[in-house]
Amino acid sequence: MEAISLSLCVALLVVFLTLCFIFAFKSNSNNTRLPLPPGSYGWPIIGETMKFFYNPEKFVTDRMTKYSPEIFKTKFFSEKIAVICGPNGHKFLFSNDHKLFSQFHPKAMEKLFLSSSSRKKSHAEEGASLDKDLKLVRGPGVFKTDALIHYVAAMDSIIQQKIKAELNEVEVVKAYPFSRNITLTLACRYFLGMEISAERIARLVGYFDQVTLGMHSMPLDFLGTTFYYACKAADVIRKELSGIIQEKKAEMAAAKEGGAPKAQDLLSHMIAASCEDGSEAEAEIGDKIMGLIVAGYGTVSTAITYFMKYVGERPDIYHKILSEQLEISKGKQAGEYLSWDDMQKMKYSWAVICEVMRFTPPVQGNFRVALTDFTYAGYTIPKGWKVFWTVTTTQKNPEYFREPEKFDPSRFIDGDGPPPFTYVPFGGGPRMCPGKEYSRLVVLAFVHNVVKKFKWEVLFPNEKILGTMLPIPEKGLPIRLQAC
Repeated sequence: MEAISLSLCVALLVVFLTLCFIFAFKSNSNNTRLPLPPGSYGWPIIGETMKFFYNPEKFVTDRMTKYSPEIFKTKFFSEKIAVICGPNGHKFLFSNDHKLFSQFHPKAMEKLFLSSSSRKKSHAEEGASLDKDLKLVRGPGVFKTDALIHYVAAMDSIIQQKIKAELNEVEVVKAYPFSRNITLTLACRYFLGMEISAERIARLVGYFDQVTLGMHSMPLDFLGTTFYYACKAADVIRKELSGIIQEKKAEMAAAKEGGAPKAQDLLSHMIAASCEDGSEAEAEIGDKIMGLIVAGYGTVSTAITYFMKYVGERPDIYHKILSEQLEISKGKQAGEYLSWDDMQKMKYSWAVICEVMRFTPPVQGNFRVALTDFTYAGYTIPKGWKVFWTVTTTQKNPEYFREPEKFDPSRFIDGDGPPPFTYVPFGGGPRMCPGKEYSRLVVLAFVHNVVKKFKWEVLFPNEKILGTMLPIPEKGLPIRLQAC
């Protein structure tokens, strides 16, 4: 009996010493690990979500001043987040995509755009899936220069038709909904390879607008909330896209039998890729197309909207753009559409658009997830934390842009341009927006046509910009048109 008691005591002593060793080792490890970034998690569960979504730019600027100009921590919906700021932060993040980071979708976007099977994927699987999607949209025949060259004339034609149908003999128009109508029409033509009627586009714009608002809202799915109506709108869009996918499959099968060349639109490439490896269900293709359309028409329409605002307030800039566009028109035959070479001549017009996107970025930034523990600026960011990068930490900073509150397109013409990693409206690194060149062509084709047809006056110069992730003019930016 005494032997058993002695053995038990020895065993307990061994366990105790082992636990002490483990505790000491962990304490030692914790002491050597760098601290977490400074900041506040805010309220339980919701964290600082409300403050961020109310005014992202002010939220970030205030905390950079209070905590650190390079990095701070916060929390949105129970997610611990490190906000990385400044050009060094941009460089670090863009250089380490795929290595330290993977794409992250906030809960609202996940519920709106990801199918149930996609939601079950790990970050690694989701990252691999996204990498495949990025290769697809950057692949031959989609956003490559050789495809875009042949699309310029059709783009010009569609914009001319939309301007003629909706702006001629109209005295006042709301620039924001008008620009979204045009860019959705182009996105459907280019991404889906289909011409969709004006009535159908007008109906779809309303649903896409609800989804756009919902993806940057709190994911509270009950009657009366923004997110509830976004979910309903997403369901309608999915049904519409399901029918379009079936039509496209039938069209592709008929073309294959007839020996016709392969279609160059994004949907055709997605369907063909899914047939080759059997990796994606039709629902997932619909989800991804919906997300790409939202991204492809929403940000472009925002750039067009604020082009109309800032140029409408600056006659001197308007006349410089008009002079450039009239010079391009002189070299063309009557009825001849724009070409790729014409687009390369619009240097001042593009400088104006760059200043528009610096002044009012189409998006505030984007999220990532940390794939492993890493250190930055003297702080530790643990694996699983979310990381947010934001354009406004540099694009409105007087250290990088002289008189940042002044609208001045010459900053993109004179000298060598902005310092590296300070102007990032399209992101950077391997996840840079693949539709950057497409967006440039759409906006410039619109600029070419609208300045030759009209002068305009902004009716509410001080119109409030709703403080969301996407800058939305409260009244839709009404403008008074005057035919040239």
